[in-house]
Amino acid sequence: RPLGPRTPGRPAIYPRIAPCDAVARLGRQSGGRRAATSLAAAAAAAAAPSPRWLHVASASAAGVASPAQRRRFFSWTDRGPVDAPLPDNIFLRILKGDAPASVVDDDGDLFSFRDKNPASDLHLLVIPRSFVRDASLLRGEQGAALVRRMEAKARSLVLAEVGSSFDPAELALGFHWPPWYSVPWLHLHAIYPRSRLRRRYKYTPFSFKSPEWVVERCTGGKVRR
Repeated sequence: RPLGPRTPGRPAIYPRIAPCDAVARLGRQSGGRRAATSLAAAAAAAAAPSPRWLHVASASAAGVASPAQRRRFFSWTDRGPVDAPLPDNIFLRILKGDAPASVVDDDGDLFSFRDKNPASDLHLLVIPRSFVRDASLLRGEQGAALVRRMEAKARSLVLAEVGSSFDPAELALGFHWPPWYSVPWLHLHAIYPRSRLRRRYKYTPFSFKSPEWVVERCTGGKVRR
């Protein structure tokens, strides 16, 4: 019940209810059955172990986490520097030839292959052979130059496959912005045609950034949101 009389145009003021009081009130209303269930659930939650990442974070802060634990945890929190050690993921295994891939091009600098779960008729991935975790870590003219090379490579490969019917407006190019990617290795998506795009929720302006957007961010230009 609100405290005091209601005043038109002003919100009612309600008293604070402690969790234990709320459970007691619930018990009085339902003969104790709901209260017992709520108390049992609360006790189970308190006794349950914290998430693994929380233990590792606490151990890291205390200086007692193992190097392996720190690598696994911080690879997904601060994402590390651009020149961080190579992660053991599917892209590295593809580059080493330890995992299968439909390779389209390899010029020694950029490696291009087909996405195994294409979002349209043609879906290519262009990655650098030198490790960069994601587009958010690119800086300056060096980062902008890498993005431009990846974009030019993607356009030329799509044009070569589509041929004379190529429509620039149907080409979707972009990087998934962290944390909306599944493989921590810089990769540019080249999707064609855009009009037949599947799983559109994965390629929205909120999480999928164009090469132009990333270049402007690298060079300090005005970034269009």
